[in-house]
Amino acid sequence: MSDDLRPPVAARTVIGTAAGQPRLDTAGAVRPLGTTGSVLPELAEAPQAERKWWRHPAFIVSIGLTVLALLGLAAWLVISALTDDSVRVTGLDIADDGGNVHLTWGDPHGDVALYAVHGDGEIVDLTQLVHGHEAWVPAATALYESDTCFVVRPASTTADVSLDAATLGSQRGQSACVADLGA
Repeated sequence: MSDDLRPPVAARTVIGTAAGQPRLDTAGAVRPLGTTGSVLPELAEAPQAERKWWRHPAFIVSIGLTVLALLGLAAWLVISALTDDSVRVTGLDIADDGGNVHLTWGDPHGDVALYAVHGDGEIVDLTQLVHGHEAWVPAATALYESDTCFVVRPASTTADVSLDAATLGSQRGQSACVADLGA
């Protein structure tokens, strides 16, 4: 609006000057209506406090993951120690059944190998005679003599066959001799 179109000052309505009304102008100065820059007040920037290294998010996450990995390792070690499912031959027994040798042992839940160790040191693999947790060695096959000992151990063992008790123990196997049948 131009000044010539505006009503004279006496004809203008002044807001906030009536009795009992709060005064809109401050100290007699009239604020113009309209926008004056920003509506929000300016905030002073807070000084940035530097985080300590142990409170940094990356450090906290890495510590948490390390703790979880160590707990997982500990749980795995405990569970694997308690549930050792490796083959171990236990309770090997030898019996004479009508001139045939019958070998039985505790069920190892795995493949085992059977060897005949003769008195002269000759070793014969008799694994094909194993059925479950027993083996029959017929007398007619001449696979054993009175000085023969039988070794039953896990099939996964690749070390030399031995009748030494300590060696058999480390291989998780056992031995029984034909000479023990008469005793």
